[in-house]
Amino acid sequence: MKKYQKTAIAALSSMAMLLASVPAVFADEALTLMNPSSQEVQTQQQSQAQDINIFAQNPIREYFNGGYSTDIYLSGSVTFRFNPLTTGEYVFNVEDMSGTLKGSGRVMVSDFGTKSITLENLKGYHKIVAYSPNGYGGSYDIYY
Repeated sequence: MKKYQKTAIAALSSMAMLLASVPAVFADEALTLMNPSSQEVQTQQQSQAQDINIFAQNPIREYFNGGYSTDIYLSGSVTFRFNPLTTGEYVFNVEDMSGTLKGSGRVMVSDFGTKSITLENLKGYHKIVAYSPNGYGGSYDIYY
């Protein structure tokens, strides 16, 4: 009787080991078949970029006339750098999380080339909105 029990336990153990490896084989194959295309990954990354990013990396690329930036934790100063698309006045507003204006800067552009402006005494979480002349748009980088 004991010999029969040992044989049965050995057989069940062998079957359990075989069955345990089967889902792993199917899982590997399913992952291989379900890999997203690079376009899907890029779309997902762009949608995530619109979310709050507590650990955002320097610099952050934003767009004039594009609404508020992602929430950024500032520890003193923030610098905006951009290449103007047109001449005129470029405006940068820094607001705290309740929407109170905490800093504002203006750059009058009369020639083309890289421009920058730095705002000081900004601590805590903020959001930034920037405007270009006549709504021409373009991008700017935020260094903080």
